[in-house]
Amino acid sequence: MVNSSDLVAVMAELHAALAPGDLTQTLRRVTDAAVELLPDVDAATITIEYEDGHVETAAATGSTGAGQDPGAAVGPASELDVDTAVRLDRLQQGLAEGPAVDVIDSPGWTTGPPAGDDVVADAEPGGVPDPGLAPAVTASDLSRDERYPLYGAAAARTGIRAQVAVVLFDTVRSRGVLNMYSLRSGAFDDTVVLTDLFAHHSATALAYAADHEDHETTVTQRRTVGQALGIVMERYKLTEANAFALLQETAEHRAVSVRLVAQELVAHAEGAGSPT
Repeated sequence: MVNSSDLVAVMAELHAALAPGDLTQTLRRVTDAAVELLPDVDAATITIEYEDGHVETAAATGSTGAGQDPGAAVGPASELDVDTAVRLDRLQQGLAEGPAVDVIDSPGWTTGPPAGDDVVADAEPGGVPDPGLAPAVTASDLSRDERYPLYGAAAARTGIRAQVAVVLFDTVRSRGVLNMYSLRSGAFDDTVVLTDLFAHHSATALAYAADHEDHETTVTQRRTVGQALGIVMERYKLTEANAFALLQETAEHRAVSVRLVAQELVAHAEGAGSPT
């Protein structure tokens, strides 16, 4: 059983571990922190399901050493490598069976607002669950879990005994799940509160990183459009308003975004200006 002192200590370390960074860094920092800070977590991954149904492992961390192939014979295991964890992610999707699959269909949580670019929603209410409300599915002993006859047997052959899958974010464009694997049966039975707090803190960090990345992208796009306006104004002796109208007409004629037209125009101008 995890006591209050343990919770405070882990949260303090997690706060330090999840320092502000870009989205890719933050995803990996979450899985690193899960293995380093949470008891009995031998590997952790974050899987993301996109609106087209495609699922990928966006980040993964294992304990030091090499794991076993899911098809290999049973043998002693004290560590779990990252490749095995990623294979287990894929295996669950391939079999349509396992905690990572079931947690996506868990009831009781409403999908959040439309996401920003690709991965995580902007940091708005709804994209990240409140503490205690995130759907989670736990398997205390995969070798005996009747819900997962195929996946459970395969996972047990790698040495994995317990697993928990927790939703980190759920948006229109994507859903992210934190998967934690343990070599010890019952590893997550007494750590529900700690696991949930960890997931909530991690989800908040991811939302911040996504919001920051989206802001940086917006600034870059605006800068590019501004450069394109300057080029058009100088080349055709137009006012800013007329130059922007020309960009819009070009974009509409090609059925593309103004941003794309601006990017191409700036790239062409930079290419023409570079020495040969």
